[in-house]
Amino acid sequence: MIFKLNNLNTAQKIGQVIMPRIDFGDPDSLPMARTLLKDYQVGGFIIFNAVSEFVIEATSELQELSDIPLFFACDGERGVGQIVKDMERFPFNMSIGAIGDEDLVYEQASFIAHQMKDCGLNLLFAPVCDVNSNPNNPIINIRSYGDDPELVSRLCSAFVKGCQDNGVLACAKHFPGHGRTGVDSHIDLPVLDTELETLEKIDLVPFQAAIEAGVASIMTAHIGFSQIGDGSPATVSNELISGVLRDKMGYEGLVVTDSLHMEGIIKLGKEYDISTRALNAGADIILDPLNPMELVSNLATLEPNHLGLDTKVERILNIKEKWLTNNAANKVSEIDAIKLKERIANESVCFVKGRPSDLDGVSICPFDVTNCESEIYIPFIEQMESHGVNVVVADDSSRFRITEDSTIICLVYTTIGAWKKQSTLPSRYISSLKYIGPLNCKTILVSFGSPYVVEGLDSFDTVLCSFDILDECQKAAADVLLGKISTKAKLPVSLK
Repeated sequence: MIFKLNNLNTAQKIGQVIMPRIDFGDPDSLPMARTLLKDYQVGGFIIFNAVSEFVIEATSELQELSDIPLFFACDGERGVGQIVKDMERFPFNMSIGAIGDEDLVYEQASFIAHQMKDCGLNLLFAPVCDVNSNPNNPIINIRSYGDDPELVSRLCSAFVKGCQDNGVLACAKHFPGHGRTGVDSHIDLPVLDTELETLEKIDLVPFQAAIEAGVASIMTAHIGFSQIGDGSPATVSNELISGVLRDKMGYEGLVVTDSLHMEGIIKLGKEYDISTRALNAGADIILDPLNPMELVSNLATLEPNHLGLDTKVERILNIKEKWLTNNAANKVSEIDAIKLKERIANESVCFVKGRPSDLDGVSICPFDVTNCESEIYIPFIEQMESHGVNVVVADDSSRFRITEDSTIICLVYTTIGAWKKQSTLPSRYISSLKYIGPLNCKTILVSFGSPYVVEGLDSFDTVLCSFDILDECQKAAADVLLGKISTKAKLPVSLK
């Protein structure tokens, strides 16, 4: 073992089970990290708001300062570029769910792992194992591969292998499944009345597959289950972590809580109480506490046996010895990233209704709820124009001069993100779309983001779904619509 368990005092053991944040957008954050490492021997950090130059410098410096190798984690489920701005970001997972190709997932995960290691990062909070069974889910939705547990299982397993074969720890999330919720756990605590038997048939299936694929860690969800145990949220539920995950499912790896910055867990009470409940329930690492110094100080007053510290820290040290002693990484060229992103975008566009069209001129009507500061539809228009299509943009259906040979394309833009509430359309947009769909001309609906927004809009002649607002996805949708590229993608969720 890198650092013998019996050489650690209680304070050092407690430090190993705490993973605070480094927010590169906050000038005080990195100095705080140095203090946390020097005075409290924390076991690792989750990073936010970064560029690669500063991440490389920080991870190298802090690893040098630590006697025990550090975890450096990030929420890069669709690429390190989610967190490290100059790295790559791929389309949302539902794009790959529509393609259904395990080899493609493996390739994507391998690429992400290489970029992680290039930055000194070693723990990836992915894959998303949630089966998105609730169309009104405001926080999982297109982050999920789909609503079929077998599809999600196949792709999650491939992601785990691609990530870990390339030297980065994967983390399956959000146990026991966040796909049923209608509440964003960043904002409030979702409470479900789902019974364990139902979870075992659907929600737990991808987690079991991830375990069988050798996943190094699993993240808990801040979700209450009123029919399981005492109804406590999974993060602090002995029944779910120790009883189901450890005993029933046979999982022996790390259990990490979701962030303690989220309102869904904050509402349970004081951070110290939440953390002790989580540790006693079976969690190994407390992620992203609001007040890490205060938390470590308070936990140090407890008897180690009260938290089961030795078992947790020994597990952490063993995993660090296995995974963090070899950080060699091969460079992945930029062209590989471009080709991979374009392939995912091109192959994931789904025809829900209709087929490719010959178009000479179109009127574009955008419906954007993503709060994009620019004209979000420009990539789609430019791609249409590059194929000789004359495009006019109109924001209000009353401005259209409708003739039988007219074509109207409605572009709908939604997305998913913590606290954002950008996955659904306001009633005024829905009313406008329901007016345009049955007009006496050719009408086309293209959704970028949540596919559920096209439900109830079947009066359009043609309906396409892509799953992201990225430029590559918009260009791909234009090409598919015009028949310039073909697609075999299948919608990975059921629509009404």
